[in-house]
Amino acid sequence: MEAKINYIKTEVVRKVLSSNDCFTGLEVVSCDLKTPKQLDGFMSAIHELSIVVRNKANGEQSTIPLLVKVMKKDDLFRKQNLSHVLFPNEINIYSNVLPSFDRFLAEKKTHLKATDWCPRAYLSAVGHFPEYSPIFETFLVMENVSPRGFRTGPRLDLDEAHLTLMVDIIAKFHACSYAMRLQNASQLEQLVEKIIPLNFIQDGKIFFESYDVVFRFAAERLFLYVDSCPQELDSDHFRRNVDILRTKYGPNQSELMQKFLERDPVYSVILHGDYNRNNVLFRYEQDQPVEVLMIDFQENRYGSPALDLSFFMYMNMTPELREKFWDELLHRYHRTLLDTLCQILHCTGDDSRLEPYGEEKFLKHFARFALYGAMVALNFLPMMMSNAEECEEMGGFFEQDIHSEGFRRCALAIGGDRVNRRITAVMRHASEKGYMDIM
Repeated sequence: MEAKINYIKTEVVRKVLSSNDCFTGLEVVSCDLKTPKQLDGFMSAIHELSIVVRNKANGEQSTIPLLVKVMKKDDLFRKQNLSHVLFPNEINIYSNVLPSFDRFLAEKKTHLKATDWCPRAYLSAVGHFPEYSPIFETFLVMENVSPRGFRTGPRLDLDEAHLTLMVDIIAKFHACSYAMRLQNASQLEQLVEKIIPLNFIQDGKIFFESYDVVFRFAAERLFLYVDSCPQELDSDHFRRNVDILRTKYGPNQSELMQKFLERDPVYSVILHGDYNRNNVLFRYEQDQPVEVLMIDFQENRYGSPALDLSFFMYMNMTPELREKFWDELLHRYHRTLLDTLCQILHCTGDDSRLEPYGEEKFLKHFARFALYGAMVALNFLPMMMSNAEECEEMGGFFEQDIHSEGFRRCALAIGGDRVNRRITAVMRHASEKGYMDIM
């Protein structure tokens, strides 16, 4: 571990300073590396790197606050959890997608910059680095934006102000794909080709092993709960949909999830892939959120925008807020999407090129894919709604052996009936909206 730390403090720092013009003329005075526990994830370690530099011209010293994201664990753990897909795909967002969007937006003479929607990346590297480790590695070095006032938002549910900021920025991100398709389809295709496919099933076999396990346990948990509390199935429509989910897919939920990855020649976009409150940072003024940045693009894909939207909405809205704000938030997304397209294309909303993206057509498309978000929420809501001790226990089993009985026990019980009622409410809403009818 000491050798890895030294490599980051020397070689990684050298690469950061030498490959960014904004650091020209600076020399390193000292480096400090910390690994805060709150930044520790299942699959990645994030180090806080603070570099004190001196300006060679005038001798002035300053501090560069950075975050360094690297893969955790050994090669077997990484293969089981597709780290060799997830981490290179995230690097690709920072090294190819965002810079390409920036160049495109500049060519279109807009004031928009895709790189403004994320912390600045100073290094995004993929490959073998023998001095660091003998296996395949990735390095992502980003600005630590906490000194600028950015921090994580509420742990569980978001209010309308947070949700609106999040829906606006993801609409702008998606709009870049649409505008590029309309203006330079081959350029978009080149970006898409660099995304390593992240499938649930590939060549007839389970591809994403860890997700297959958690999807299976999440569905099992839902079925066990509604069997013990049949009053939760409060309509014939909902009861039939749950029965179809059970009888048609049973323990093979990955088959259902794979269907949502179908590409659409009109609506598919480059996705964030894991668009949730724990993957954005908010800046506040007088306790009100005023700005948001996206982080953690590991699960980015090319597919329906509904995959980002439905997951984000089901994960971050209480059942009560869904009832009054769901349709309005979708409308807000669509309005921001079209406004951004008009800004990029220098056109008005009645431009014939935008006809395929009318709200009625968009909502019809959304309904075909929205169950994706409900299904993913079944997996992640239990963790987000549980206390630190429960999460730590489940995380330990996840890292050690996702096939263990301990992991299954945690997956079925973590958070108790509070979680059971919440995930059932998610599926009830999906049923009422007609999103489950596609099964």
